[in-house]
Parts: sequence; C-alpha cells; structure tokens
Amino acid sequence: MSERAIEHSLGWVSMVWAQARLNLTVMMRMRGLAFTVLLLPLFLAVMNTSAARVTVNGVPAGVFGAVGALAVVFPFSYMTITSGIVVRREERIYKRLRGSALPTSAIFAGDVLHASLIGAVQCAAILAYAMAAVQAPLPRNIPLMLVAFVLGAAVFAALAIGTAGFIPNYEVAQIVALPVLFGSLVGAGMMLPLSALPDWAQRVAEVLPLTPVMTMIRTAYLGRDFGQDAAPEVGFLEAFQVSAAELGIGLLWIGVGLWSTRKYFRWDPRRS
Repeated sequence: MSERAIEHSLGWVSMVWAQARLNLTVMMRMRGLAFTVLLLPLFLAVMNTSAARVTVNGVPAGVFGAVGALAVVFPFSYMTITSGIVVRREERIYKRLRGSALPTSAIFAGDVLHASLIGAVQCAAILAYAMAAVQAPLPRNIPLMLVAFVLGAAVFAALAIGTAGFIPNYEVAQIVALPVLFGSLVGAGMMLPLSALPDWAQRVAEVLPLTPVMTMIRTAYLGRDFGQDAAPEVGFLEAFQVSAAELGIGLLWIGVGLWSTRKYFRWDPRRS
C-alpha cells in the first residue's frame, strides 16, 4: 500500500471518529433518549433473570434470559441511529456536512460506530451482571458470537438508515422507534413466551429482525441449537452450521434496509 493510500485511510478513520463523537454529543443533548438507550437494556436483563431456578431447554432460565438480553442492544442501536439522523437532518447538519470534504461513507460509518460502541458498553454491563447474579458461564463459541454481533449491528443500522427518510422530526422518530423496539422484543420472546402466541404469529416472529440474531447469540454462548425445540448441544463447527438459516434471514433484512436507504433516504430537512 502506497504512502498516499495510507494517509487517505487514516484521514477517513479520523473523520469517522469525529462523526461518532458528534453523534454522542447529539444523543447526550436528548437526555430522555440517552437514559433509555443506556440503562433500559440492563433493566431488561435484570427482569429476565428473575426466574433463575426454572430451566429452559436444559438451561437455567436466568442464564437463558440474560444471554438473550445481549441481543436487546440492537433495537436500542436502531433508536440511537434513527433519532440522531433525523435530528441532524432537520437541524441542517447533514446539509453542511454534504458541502464539506466528509465522504458519505464516513458519515454512515460514524453513525454505526457510535451505536456499536454504546452497544459494546451495554453488552459488557449485561455480561457482568449475568455472571455475578446468575452465574452465567463463559461463552462457548466466541467467533460465532462476534459474527452474531456484527450481523445484529448491520441489520439494525441498515434498517435505521433505511427508515429515517420516512420520519419528519425527532418527536415522531421516538414514536416510530418504540414499535420497532417492542415488536422486536415480543418477536424474540423477551416480553412473553413465544408459546403464548398463535402458530401463525410464532412463524412471523421467527423471521423478525431480532429473532435470528438472538438465536445465534444463544447458540454461540450456550453451545446449543436453539433453532430446535429440544435445543440439543452442538460442537464448535456445528454451531456455525445450525446458524446458517439465521444468518440468511439477517442478510435479507440488511438487503431490505439498503434498498430502503437508496430509495427513501433524504439529506435535506423535510420541512425545506
């Protein structure tokens, strides 16, 4: 790689970092959103470990719930990215950025980096709680967990950017984000057991954006195939094989988000 290419790459990275810092500043100005995004995932983890003496597919329910709560950070990253995009668009920040030397890829990468860093902090807090409160074991398959986390971040980032064009202002952004959040949680079985839903609703829940990511995380962490009712134990390589369907569903949702971004994303304020 030439010296000029290296300088260009370092410059791009510094611009991405600057954009991520801008996103953090915007989020901290919206204190209600900041509180929700930073603390609610940990609260949901606590709520889902209350039945630690019960077992689910041979796994203590507290551990099962706490590991599943790791995936909850992704709908919250959707809220973070969507609200930040709408605020910057309506305040004409994007309009000024588009007139600068900042490339479009750096703008979006900064959005995703900001949400991913917040998600990493949330996951660390949930893991620390799970290990201390319900004696959760160490993850069985760390590479597959990393794949699941990258997939979850990409799915909800693509959906956030793809739906931001429909949202006229920040107040509506919160209203739009909440159904996405609660729909994801219900579909992934965090709000109520999926067995309580009708058969057709269970089939729909299996293909919602959060469900495949949560299934992959549980398979990677606990070493079981949670795509089956009995959740049999699986080996290291077998865990990748049984997660292929979940990976495919996640990639389809990324495609939906990218298509929507290309068709509906707006740089200028909707009121202009």
